[in-house]
Amino acid sequence: MIGVVIPYYKRRDQLDRCIACLQQQTVPTEIFVRDNTSNNIYFTAAVNEGLRQFLDRPFEYLLVLNQDMYLLPDTVEKMMRFMDTHSQCGIAAPLHLSPQDRRYVMCAGGLEAFPVGKWRHGPLDQFTHDQQVHWADGACLLLRRKMIREIGLLDENFVFIGSDSDYCFTARSRGWQVWVVSSARGVHQGGAASGGAKTSLEIRKIKDMMHFARKWLTGDIYRQLTYPQEQNDPAAIAEILAQMQEAIQQVLTTEM
Repeated sequence: MIGVVIPYYKRRDQLDRCIACLQQQTVPTEIFVRDNTSNNIYFTAAVNEGLRQFLDRPFEYLLVLNQDMYLLPDTVEKMMRFMDTHSQCGIAAPLHLSPQDRRYVMCAGGLEAFPVGKWRHGPLDQFTHDQQVHWADGACLLLRRKMIREIGLLDENFVFIGSDSDYCFTARSRGWQVWVVSSARGVHQGGAASGGAKTSLEIRKIKDMMHFARKWLTGDIYRQLTYPQEQNDPAAIAEILAQMQEAIQQVLTTEM
């Protein structure tokens, strides 16, 4: 059995279909639905709330699932089997099939994560092999509980978008792998209601991407945490790194 976390907002028809697909899985599931309809805490906090419900339970794997992702009956089992045989895989994801044409893959792992997400996509027959990827879409992620305990929950500085790619990057930085399992598949309807006024939501997305840039592109967040502001000089840091590299070379030369 696995625990399943579903952040839910308004579209009951999507949620009912999503749960119906889970009930047809060849692996039993226990489902936690975080209802954002009346108290919208958005994606990342909702996922974390659900993960906390299961972390002390005897589940080896936890599934994060969007309400508009409809898994084929053997999808969870296939991802679990893959992770059972790949001990360094901390995150597994299925192929996302188009609801208009199930022979077309909308998402087979992430390519660019900034400033907007871009994914591998194309005809289904192009995706015949399991693929290690930089990041996977948060609409369906199977997470190893051991990994979660090691690296922590999702970064709630990302409120609505970006926390999925960020989490994959964090996992990889700690030695875990992210894979797309080609035999595991689900139909991703897309267009799930996201809540809030359009303008405020777009602003929220931009702020999430600004945080992503400061964390992964410029390194500003880590420099500010590491050095006092007056010492936060990239040129000075580069000089220190060069001196350290020179010291390593001197030690190696002496030992030779």
